[in-house]
This record gives sequence, C-alpha cells and structure tokens, in this order.
Amino acid sequence: MKIVLTLFVLILPLYVLSQDAENAFHKAANLYIDEKNKEAKETLDDAMRKYPNDPKLNALRNKIKEDKKKEDEQKDKQDQKKDQQNKDQKDQEQKDQKDKKDQDKKNQQDQNKKDQEKKDQKEKKQGDEKKDDKDKKDNKEIPPSVSDKLKEMQMSEEKAKMILEAMKHQEIQYLQQNKRKATKPKDRSKPDW
Repeated sequence: MKIVLTLFVLILPLYVLSQDAENAFHKAANLYIDEKNKEAKETLDDAMRKYPNDPKLNALRNKIKEDKKKEDEQKDKQDQKKDQQNKDQKDQEQKDQKDKKDQDKKNQQDQNKKDQEKKDQKEKKQGDEKKDDKDKKDNKEIPPSVSDKLKEMQMSEEKAKMILEAMKHQEIQYLQQNKRKATKPKDRSKPDW
C-alpha cells in the first residue's frame, strides 16, 4: 500500500499539471477561434511560462505566430495596393486637370480666332463701305469742267486724286506740328510741363 500511495503522490501532480496545461490550451484555443487573438496570446504566454515544454501549447503558439505573419503580409499587400490606387487616382486627377487646362486653352484660342475673324470681316466691310462712299463722293464731286481741264493737262483722274490726297496729308501733318496757343493765360506758379 505504501507503494501505491507513493505512486499516487508522484503521479497526481503530473496529472494535475497536465490538466492545467490542457485547460490553458483549450482556453487559448477558444479565444483564438473567437478571433480574440490578443487575449489568446496573453493566455498562451502565461501557460507557456508554467509549461514551456507542452507540445500542444507550442503548436498553438506557432500557429498564432504563423497566422499573425500572414495577416501582416496581407495588410502590407493591402496597404501597397491602397497606396498604388491613391497614386493612380492622383495621377488621373492631374491628367484630367491638365487635359481640362489644355481644352480651356484651345477653346480660348478658338474663341480669340473667331473674334479676330469677325473683327477682320467687320473692318473689311467698313473699309469696303468707306471706299464705295469715297468713290461715289469722288465721282459726284468731279464736275465736267474739271474733267476737261484734266484732259488738257494730260493727267488721269486717279493721278489727280493721288496728288490731292498727298496734299491733304501734308496739310494735316503741318497743322499737327504747329504749336497750339493757349486759350487761357499761363499760370506762373505751375511748372511748364
């Protein structure tokens, strides 16, 4: 009976120790399954301090480490993918802005070109009207006696018009060059300029 009692005293602590390791394993495993990884790791670390050589606890710890590593890799890949998407989005926005600026610039150039064409057409139309009015005026102003005199001097009507235009321009230039006299007396207290 002593032998049985001695065996019982020796085996009982091993049995109790194995039950505590088994309970810690199940508790950590259940937390891991419930995706409470932080709590599972804490429980497992406590059990590993007490039972460092337990194969189930070591296997669970390795599994948690492996899953953590995979999770970190997945997170890194997702972060890289997000960064790439953000970069692509920024690039697309910059391209869209550049395209919009180019389109606006092109539209502005087209508008300026249209405005210039309208202006040119208007000026041409006004020039044609002035020329027609001048020709009509010139034709009306030349009395028959002037035509006879031009024939006597052997001068064409166009040449006579050119001479008159030149004289008109010289007269305008002369008048512009003359210094105008003041209508009011000069104020001596103010500068000359």
